[in-house]
Amino acid sequence: MRKGVVALVVLALVAAGFWWANSGSEPSWRYDEVFKDRSQGRLSDLIATAGDDIWVAGNATRTVSHAGDESADDGFLLHYDGARWQRRPMPTALGDSVHEARFDPVDSGGFLLTASLRSLEAPRTARWDGKRWTALPPLPDGHRAADVRAFAADDIWVVDGRSRAYHWDGAGWTATDLPATVGALDGVASDDLWAVGHRGTAVDEDTDREAEHTQPAAVHWDGRAWKLVRMPEYHFPAPAPPEAEAYLTEVVARAADDVRVHGEHTFNHGETEAEPADEDIRLRWDDTRWTKLPDAKGACADRGRAVRDGERGSLVSDSRYLTADGDCVKITHPRLPSTDGIKSSSQQSLRLNAVEPVPGTGKILGVGHVQVNQAGNPTSRSVIVSLER
Repeated sequence: MRKGVVALVVLALVAAGFWWANSGSEPSWRYDEVFKDRSQGRLSDLIATAGDDIWVAGNATRTVSHAGDESADDGFLLHYDGARWQRRPMPTALGDSVHEARFDPVDSGGFLLTASLRSLEAPRTARWDGKRWTALPPLPDGHRAADVRAFAADDIWVVDGRSRAYHWDGAGWTATDLPATVGALDGVASDDLWAVGHRGTAVDEDTDREAEHTQPAAVHWDGRAWKLVRMPEYHFPAPAPPEAEAYLTEVVARAADDVRVHGEHTFNHGETEAEPADEDIRLRWDDTRWTKLPDAKGACADRGRAVRDGERGSLVSDSRYLTADGDCVKITHPRLPSTDGIKSSSQQSLRLNAVEPVPGTGKILGVGHVQVNQAGNPTSRSVIVSLER
């Protein structure tokens, strides 16, 4: 459910959208931490339970052979206690090589930390209850954890990016085959859960055009069984472009009667002269059926990666905020100062892997890196940034 800038959560920014829209100045990210030591590696995710309890996950690559042709990922945690950041070890249950670590909140309290090998297979998960880590057994067949939804410590769902869902009941994992390939998961209750992705389609032998290879798919869990729910299909005008496909990548359950999914209708570009335009897929479930939403347009269009700010607006990307009144506010990216061999005049690009609200503070934190190109020499610095009203 939480996916980088994809995290869809309610922010506690008091009147933030209104203040930004009427202050006459643009909000800006601020660098809270810039890691000059490259051993800090890549920061992949973060979670905040309070202003004095913030966690960041990352990994640093190390060479494990004398020839320098083999490497492993050393995982680490950073914890903020309200005064300073301190480095913490990963739970031992996650093993020696940690790649793409991610946090997922548990509705009943605490959170999950999941990481995999570099191949994205063999995920391992540990649960933090506020005092200690508790390891969960690995998934039965070692598939990747494409997405996670945790309602309680004994009610956790995982999808593998293929056609299987896994449920943890506190005692063991149960695997279920699904009638579609799914990679995103969300729901408002343990008996109201959606997994989305795509399904394969049969070749249309009655027409001269090539049909889309895949169509959007949504599978619903009602507490007893997973069922494929009918969705609108997407087709390019004839003659169809090569290798056309339609699929879903995100799902956000706002309420039982308000579930949003996002995806793309695209094809293999460069093989035809007159190419149609790709299409954003935006659908809404109203507790009865799936219907198409208007096309996403403009810099503040919600393409499934927005961070909701309650009734005040949404952080639709790391550079745009959409207020509830419809104002599209630009968020500026600051430049790194001229330190550590980097000149402020160099080409710089801030890229965030995750954002998260800090409860009770009116602040959003982000983790990622600044890509720097200085006189043709590329380098980067891992950063923790904040955005305040």
